[in-house]
Amino acid sequence: MQQRYKFALTPIAAAVSAAVNPVPAFAADDNALEEVVVTARKRAESVQDIPSSIQAFSEENLKEMGARGLADYSRFVPSVNVVSYANGSSTIVFRGATIDGGGYIAQGTSSLYLDEMSVTSTGDQPSIRMVDIERVEALSGPQGTIYGSDAQAGTMRVITNKPEMNNLNAVIDASMRASREGEESYDGSVVLNFPLAEDKLALRLVGFKARDGGFVDNVFGHTPDTNNIGPDIAGFGTLDNSEFVDKDVNDSDITGWRAALRWEINEDWAATISAVHQRTENGFDNEYDQNVGDLKTIKFYDDFTDDEYDMYSLTIEGDLGFAQLVSATSYYDRDIKTIYDITVYHHYWAAAYCSTYADPGAVYYPYYFRNPANNDEVIFWGAYCNAPTVDGDYLAAYSGPANQERFTQEIRLSSQGETLDWLVGLYYEDSTNGWKADFGFPTSNDFQDSISLQWAEHYYGLEFPNAKEHWYSQSSTDWEQKAIFGEAVWHATEKLDVTIGGRYFDRENNNIYFVEHPNGNLLAEYREGGLADGDPAIPDHKGDETEFVPKLSLAYHVDDDTMVYGLWTEGYRPGGTNRTRGQPYYPPNYAADKITNWEAGLKTDFADGAARANITAFYMDWEDFQLEIVDPSFVPCPDGSTSDKIAGVCGQPWQNIVANAGEAHIVGVTMAFDMIVSDNFTIGANAEWLEAETDSTLDLDGNGDIDVRKGNRLPITPDWKSSAWATYTWPTSWFGASNGFARLQWSYQSDSNNILQPTAFEPQHPQIKNDAYNIGDFTIGLQADSWELTLFINNLTDERAQYTHATGQRLYSWGSSTEGRDHVASRYTSRPREMGVRFIKHFDN
Repeated sequence: MQQRYKFALTPIAAAVSAAVNPVPAFAADDNALEEVVVTARKRAESVQDIPSSIQAFSEENLKEMGARGLADYSRFVPSVNVVSYANGSSTIVFRGATIDGGGYIAQGTSSLYLDEMSVTSTGDQPSIRMVDIERVEALSGPQGTIYGSDAQAGTMRVITNKPEMNNLNAVIDASMRASREGEESYDGSVVLNFPLAEDKLALRLVGFKARDGGFVDNVFGHTPDTNNIGPDIAGFGTLDNSEFVDKDVNDSDITGWRAALRWEINEDWAATISAVHQRTENGFDNEYDQNVGDLKTIKFYDDFTDDEYDMYSLTIEGDLGFAQLVSATSYYDRDIKTIYDITVYHHYWAAAYCSTYADPGAVYYPYYFRNPANNDEVIFWGAYCNAPTVDGDYLAAYSGPANQERFTQEIRLSSQGETLDWLVGLYYEDSTNGWKADFGFPTSNDFQDSISLQWAEHYYGLEFPNAKEHWYSQSSTDWEQKAIFGEAVWHATEKLDVTIGGRYFDRENNNIYFVEHPNGNLLAEYREGGLADGDPAIPDHKGDETEFVPKLSLAYHVDDDTMVYGLWTEGYRPGGTNRTRGQPYYPPNYAADKITNWEAGLKTDFADGAARANITAFYMDWEDFQLEIVDPSFVPCPDGSTSDKIAGVCGQPWQNIVANAGEAHIVGVTMAFDMIVSDNFTIGANAEWLEAETDSTLDLDGNGDIDVRKGNRLPITPDWKSSAWATYTWPTSWFGASNGFARLQWSYQSDSNNILQPTAFEPQHPQIKNDAYNIGDFTIGLQADSWELTLFINNLTDERAQYTHATGQRLYSWGSSTEGRDHVASRYTSRPREMGVRFIKHFDN
């Protein structure tokens, strides 16, 4: 019978703690691959015994690959594509399940966990520095039964090391990197483990500080003056960015600490309390304009992001005799402050709504600026005229804080026996996402002299002496979720296991959205005191949904080393409420979308345990996928001489919304292989082939035209992703070392598209191909009993990986006659080639 890891009823140190504490990988002998034990299903078991696609990296694996963050280790997970914009700013995509190439309203399809806590964010995912990490688990495919919301296509789990009883030890880890293309970088960390009471109490402290040097230069240039949306504006192109020209502007500073205290109360009960803090301060994003030059850009403000999060958790474990109890309580708080240049973006709106429609001869002038029925101005004043004249040039920036808070409580009971393993749990979540935005404030002229302010004061009949920009908005969404879940594994025979599971959830949300023109004295109390739910001056939108997510799998153990399985799972992404203004085309609420996954796999160890191969084939059907688009009702009504607005058709405010749009499918094959070739030589490789396409032909604005065609590739999704590595070790006595080692690793990703498909009412966002890329690394070093020295080269060929091209700011619409650029074409990229040294020192009692 295949060996399974079971919880003993006593003591707790050998039981429930395995589900939340470090579980070592181990090998039966020196010539066999390590057996990696994970807690992906909330219980300790070998990866090779789990009937689903899971890839795990141990602490040693992460060290060997030189992983500092998500973008580093995800290169070696073929089922995951991470689009990295900067530290603490990335999109995680499992199995190609994404519709938006960079949306910020709909939640993602993949979840990110730090220990027992979901830190998944709407939009950019937080950075988790790889310091004192016990392992990383990548769970591919829907994980809704165990992990609930946002685990629609997969879950990434980062597990930290926990306090060790009766072991006083410390680790110092320091490294430096240098690049011909940019600034130097460094990483430093200290880990301390203190036994406070024998067999009872232990404390673990972690501190780290790092700097990723910048490598993108902000070079001299002028504001854009040519566009593909209308006539060129005479005054544009006269200002420059000389005040902000600088080298290596995308630097990043990361500081943080973790503390964990574990109390083993007696043989049956234990508790662990922990706290986490991390702060990431970024300059510009890791992007450059290919039409300006290699690793060069032209920006008109000093971009800056301050991303800080804190997390507190309490985990209680108990042996009840008939089952093991785990109670996990967590609180997560993330604050982001950001300011960045939007001069090009704002020039687009100025050309569309200021210079064009402010001209009394323009066909839409009466609609946007005057109501013929009563000769009063309507809501679309010249808000984008931030200069004193309609064709005046100006610089503009965006500023705004964002916050995410989440409280979760999960209680689980589990038991493992000869015939039946079972788990049942309750889950509660109370969370809030909110942001405030000062949009388009001028950086080089006085807003008090602008046409925008003149129009606003005339419209409201008020004065705004404190106004600094034309647009202030604020949004807050409250979520409450309750769920019950369970899973049972029936060992039907010595070889056959049957797993059945399910999760029932109820999730409520309430969104309040407030827009003010302009930011000044008007309704200032809302900016100071925050939004007030139920206040008649602020519209709110509520949503509620319930859903059941099932799971079924069959696993057949051919022998002790080989298993074949079939799996059927579903994953959901919660619906929500749009921050609706006016009467748009799409409804104020959007529903959950669902992915149904059919999967078959083979997991086998062979060559007396020296080789391992896992193969998974899957088909995923995506129903009612959530698409983030501009509501088409923002267009002017056909007759420009009237201000009549037609609900859901025309004359409504411009706004991004989320809609349940269509269907898609994803089919693929994932392969992984590891082998010990000899006592001192190991190799490994993995790959995934995907076909991810839409199954629906969509008319998004109801005018009869096709906006999205059947068979479109899903965005930022390569058809092929693979990686390979080889490690060689040898005995040596150099400098007191016992071993030498060398490792070569390589990753490849085929091309992808930056967006799903341009639409007729958003032609400023063209579909651009992200080219295929390769990245290779090499390390060589010495290892002794208490220290390790490594020399390394990252990105051997100095590749410019194309993660994606920038979307969402209409950059492609604009160019510069002065610099000879037809378009602004920003792409997000990897770090250039770097050489460095790393030293690790262990101190043990």
